[in-house]
Amino acid sequence: MTIHSEPEEIVIYVSAGFATAPHFLDAFAAALSARYEQAGSRVRTIVHYPYGDWTRQRQRQLREITSDLWNNAHQKPSLYGGKSLIKLITENHTPEQQLLLIGHSAGAVASVQAADLLVKEGISILGVIQIGSPKCAIPPSLKHCVLYLNAANQLDQSIDPIPRLGTWGGWTKTRLGVHRWNSMKHAPIHRRTLPLIGGHADYFRDHNPYIWQEATNLETTINTIWTWLQLIEKDDEHD
Repeated sequence: MTIHSEPEEIVIYVSAGFATAPHFLDAFAAALSARYEQAGSRVRTIVHYPYGDWTRQRQRQLREITSDLWNNAHQKPSLYGGKSLIKLITENHTPEQQLLLIGHSAGAVASVQAADLLVKEGISILGVIQIGSPKCAIPPSLKHCVLYLNAANQLDQSIDPIPRLGTWGGWTKTRLGVHRWNSMKHAPIHRRTLPLIGGHADYFRDHNPYIWQEATNLETTINTIWTWLQLIEKDDEHD
């Protein structure tokens, strides 16, 4: 995968998950854009609802998300969320752009499915960030550039339940020729658990009571993402 050292413009696609409220991800998108702007980069963010927002019928959204997870597990392309995101990206993409795909919950599944097709078409991807996502298989071509974030509530140590859904597993053959189930076969290399207040819907809160050790949930999420982005940028420079 070719990474441009100085892209003309970084375009961040932020994809929402199941039944998300309009504007829910706007503050997060703005905060990440501000980091890039402070670093001297040109950046644009686009918030997308690959399964529709909370005004769309929930049963239909659930059917589409389940279909995309099933297709991912069986190495088939998305028929819904990922397909919707691909359409949006390809309609707006130019060769000078560097793409960063970020998804919350089911939007993170759509982001991986879209990134897989984009890479196969020769389009450069800076990275994919999954936040509070169900487990989904990460294609080998993306393993080095996917960050998976879940959360632990620091008040009661409860874990965001959505990442328990789905699977990273697959069958592998041992040296003796025996097939064994490997629960981490298709897992992303980079995984972090964030110390937050609240649960699945609270990664992007920027006010009381969502503060732990003087950092809001939003600040913790952004800081972790930004640190990782600098890490993979250095790794790409050494490739």
